[in-house]
This record gives sequence, C-alpha cells and structure tokens, in this order.
Amino acid sequence: MKKDEIKIKKEITREPLTSDIIFKAVYGRDTPESKAALITLLNLVLDRRDDPIVDITYKNPFSIDDCYEGKTIIMDIKAETFSGELIDIEMQIGDLDVYVNRTVFYVSKQLTEGLDRGQDYGKMKKSIVISFVKGKLFPQEIPFHSVYTMRERSCLKELSDIIELHYIELDKIRCDGMQLSEMSDLEQLGAYMKCSGNPEEKAYVEELVKKGDEVIGMTDTVLKKISEEDKLRELRIAREKWEMWVMLERTAGYDNGKADGKIEGMREGKIECAREIAANFKKAGLDIDIIAANTGLTKEEIEQL
Repeated sequence: MKKDEIKIKKEITREPLTSDIIFKAVYGRDTPESKAALITLLNLVLDRRDDPIVDITYKNPFSIDDCYEGKTIIMDIKAETFSGELIDIEMQIGDLDVYVNRTVFYVSKQLTEGLDRGQDYGKMKKSIVISFVKGKLFPQEIPFHSVYTMRERSCLKELSDIIELHYIELDKIRCDGMQLSEMSDLEQLGAYMKCSGNPEEKAYVEELVKKGDEVIGMTDTVLKKISEEDKLRELRIAREKWEMWVMLERTAGYDNGKADGKIEGMREGKIECAREIAANFKKAGLDIDIIAANTGLTKEEIEQL
C-alpha cells in the first residue's frame, strides 16, 4: 500500500457542552443544523410530542465575530416559536445563590417585552425559561427536571399557563450504574451534556450518541463541528479563566479581615490569573482595549505578554 493511500482516522474531539459559550454556539447559531437541534431539544424538554414546535426565530443568534468586535455576549438563547411562544434557554454553572430569582426576572421581562405598548392583555405571549444547571439548585427530593407554573396553593388548580420555568439539574443525573434503557430520553440528553468533553467519559458518550434519542445525535453533529474551531476553544478557555479570576476577587473580599500575608498571596494569585486570561484573550485575537477593560491590566502589560 502506498504511503499516500494510508488514511489516518482523525480522533473525535468534543468541547464541554456544560460551557455556556459552547452551549450557545451549538444551539444558538442561526444555521439549519443548530436550529434543528434546538427545536428537537425544546420538543423533548417541553414534552411537545402531540403539539411539536416546528420552527423558531432566533432573537439573539450567536456570532463569534461579536466577541472580537467588543460586543457584550449574552449567553442565554432567546427564541420565538412559530406559534408565538417566547423561550429563553441557557446553561448555568455555579453562582446559583440568586439564580432562581434571576430566572423569575427573565420570565417576567420576557412576558412584558412580548406585549406591545397599548396592546390588549389577551395578546400576551406565553413565556418559557429553560435552565440546564450544573450544580445543586434544589433539595435532592426535587426531581432532576422540575417545572414551575402558576397554580392555586391548596388545590393546585392552574391560574394561567402564560409562564413556565424549567430547571434541569445535571448533577442529579447518574452516569454510572444505570443502563441506558432505564433512563428517560431527557436523562440521556442530560448525561450526554454532563459528560461531553470529558476524555474519561468518551466511551460512555459514544454509547449515548449511538443508542440515545435523535436530539443527542443532532447535537453531537454540531458539537463535533464547532469543536474544531480553534478561536472558539480559546475563547472558552479564556472565559473559564475569567470566571476563576472573578471568584478569586470575591474570595479576597471575604478574606479582608484575615492575615496580611494571606491577602497579599490572594492579590498575587489574582494578578497572575489576570495575566493568563489576558494572554488567552490576546491569542484569541481580541482588541487590546477590550482586554484591558476586562482584566485591569495596562495596555503595555498586555502587549508584553
């Protein structure tokens, strides 16, 4: 066999779907593949087998170019269905202390924005917020997929179906010791989201893709494609380092009353972390002014990285 006839099988790589920027790149790009994956996901989460969503319009489609133009990137995906429902969907990791209040604000804001000034209240559009959560949000006895609506406290009679809040807690989904046949389609999707991008779970992810619901296959096709984008991966790494830096800042604030040596060590750690973040942003091609504004480093310091 000639050397040029030897075909080298390229190793499959997947970025972590629990990264908010990767999640939005997969489901939030205004492309046929992303739109089809999102529609299938929505029909699964909302249990719309009898009345499926057939089309959506993105309100804030993802564009990596926005990252390089200094525009604020909102990580939730806003969409409107063909029938007029307004949907907000996102991946949330950590910082869960006030997250429920935030989703209540989202659903309320979405509800009011869907009603034009002077329009009759009968024209209000249904507002739905869906949160995939990496971390503990509710007590263990609450199911991994919880749905909150407007109901009377004692008899649970529904007042209105105008709002829905969905929370899918990924950490409550077991990825070991359970056969796929014992898991619901939504549990399988959650397990796929939780394990994608983890080299140790590669075989399990491949099994989920092979045997799971169609939404996993559609999502995996898009995820593998975007995982080949170097700039997107660099932005994901830079964003994770930025979040770590913010956490260090908060920790330093809580430690204000402790020993000077420890505070100084925290400061040095923050500065080093800021340099790493700046270096990743610079490598990804972001403008130096934007990097300086978001890291606290001077333009001269950034240029020397």
